[in-house]
Formats: sequence, structure tokens, C-alpha cells
Amino acid sequence: MLDQEARMLLDLMEEASKAGRPKLESLPHAIGRAAVDKMSEDGEAEPMDVAEVDDGGFMGPGGEIHFRKYRPLGVAAGSLPTLIYYHGGGFVIGNIETHDSTCRRLANKSRCQVISIDYRLSPEHPFPAPTDDAIATFRHIRDNAASFGADPKRLAVGGDSAGGALAAVVCQAMRDQKEAGPAFQMLIYPATDSSKESGSRKAFAEGYFLTKNLMDWFWKAYVPAGTNLSDLRLSPLLAKSFEGLPPAFVLTAGFDPLRDEGRAYADRLIDAGIKTTYVNYPGTIHGFFSMTRFLKQGLRANDEAAAVMGAFFGT
Repeated sequence: MLDQEARMLLDLMEEASKAGRPKLESLPHAIGRAAVDKMSEDGEAEPMDVAEVDDGGFMGPGGEIHFRKYRPLGVAAGSLPTLIYYHGGGFVIGNIETHDSTCRRLANKSRCQVISIDYRLSPEHPFPAPTDDAIATFRHIRDNAASFGADPKRLAVGGDSAGGALAAVVCQAMRDQKEAGPAFQMLIYPATDSSKESGSRKAFAEGYFLTKNLMDWFWKAYVPAGTNLSDLRLSPLLAKSFEGLPPAFVLTAGFDPLRDEGRAYADRLIDAGIKTTYVNYPGTIHGFFSMTRFLKQGLRANDEAAAVMGAFFGT
């Protein structure tokens, strides 16, 4: 059953639509991005104070990649366990501002440093630009860990939705290329299989925030026509082997079109013998992890994800 907070939020969205607010998928991507990014910032809970926030940038495959680094309260600067976080937004919307409150909370609750990444977005930079940036970011921070105050042996990657997909792709890429990879992965309702429609994609195609029309709007911007949808950078669930991947925290939402592929990814990890914590929040919707002003389940999920990562790193 859908919980009361999620139902109320969906009702508010429906009322706004009936009052004339255009649906995101009816707008040009640039206009939709600006509108949703502002709403996303407003949808986060009040940001926590952290010990230090530092904005910066480094050169990536297509230009400068901006980042925001958070050091948690009560933790001295040094060689810290660090989560590299890729925001969600269908590879079209979102930025370090829309996930500022989430990253602050993850840092404080895990006692790990968090580095939030502004990767390139579509349609200006379609596939594979975001995946290229995600992989390049991990390599850059790993290879320059001291300058980021990070412990190169205690690096995690994580993200929500599109960002969760990017984190999964980074882990597979590092394994496949036999490079030093992340020690841990935090996958929040990740998009893991673009090759087919799962049962949850069909069941929740309408009425639960992330609709089929909205996903199609994202997809049209992100994936050029003719792209092989079985490419593992689009469908990491299809990897032949999950052996050698890092321990994971995987979270899904009960009324989310991406629920089944997130659960399937966790199952593949578990079947491969990878230490995996899988959690499903049954009564809520896609996006709740960062809609923390309206959905208090999101705060609980933030804290649970942070606790699992913190325990893994012994913080």
C-alpha cells in the first residue's frame, strides 16, 4: 500500500497538473531542466551543517567537471573514506545543488567524506558522455586521492537512479579493465536494464511520479537512435559475470518503475557471492531518497544507506 506522505505528494502533483502546470515531458529539455532543478532543491530537507564544503573542478573527457566536497562534522581532515556521488535525473536534469542536502546528510551520518559530481547532461551531451565522465571522475580521484583528502583504498561510488546506474557502470568498468576499483557501491533505485520492460515498469507506468512518458522524454534526450540497448553502459544488469564487484548497498522503492531491475541487480550480486545489503521501501515512490522535505521515508533511507557504508568502512 502506498504510504500517506507519498499519496499526498502525488495528489499535489496531480492538482498542479489540472491547474495548468505543464508536465515535464511536454517541455523542451532545457526549459524542463531549469524548472525541475529548482523544484528539486525545494524538495530537499533543510541542509545539515558539515565541517567543510569545498567546490572545485578538474578536466574530464569533454571539459571541466565540477564537484562539491563535504567533510562530515567531527571528522578531522586527512585520508578519509570517501563516497563519490553521482546525482539522479534521467541523465538530463539534476546537479550538485539539487542533491546538496542529501550529500550533507550522507556525509554526517556515515562519517565519510562525500564528493558530489556534476557530470555532463543530455541532450547537449548524449550517451556515452555521462558514463565517460563518471569513469574519468573515479580514476581522477583515485589517482589524486591525497589532493582530495581521500583514502584511495577506501573509495566508494554511489548515486540515485541515473546516478546509481553510473556507479554500477564504474564498478564494472574498473573490474573489466583490471584497474583498482571502488571498495563499495551504493545504488539507490538504479536503472540497470534498458533492453526490456520489467514488470514494475509496466505496473507503475502511470500515476507514480516517474511515468513511462517521462522516462521516454529522458531516453530520447540521452540515447541516440540506433544505439545498442544491450550495451553494458546502458544495461549493466546484462553483464555475464558479477564476480569481482565490490560489496553493495542496493535500495528500491515499492511503487517505482525501476524496482524490479534494482532488485534483480542485487540478486545478481548476491548470487555471485558479493556481500550485499538489499532494502526495499515498499510504500513509496521513485525519487523519495532526495524528496526529504515531503517524504520522511527519504530521511530514514539516507540514514540507512549511510549507516551501512559507515559500518563497512569502520567509521
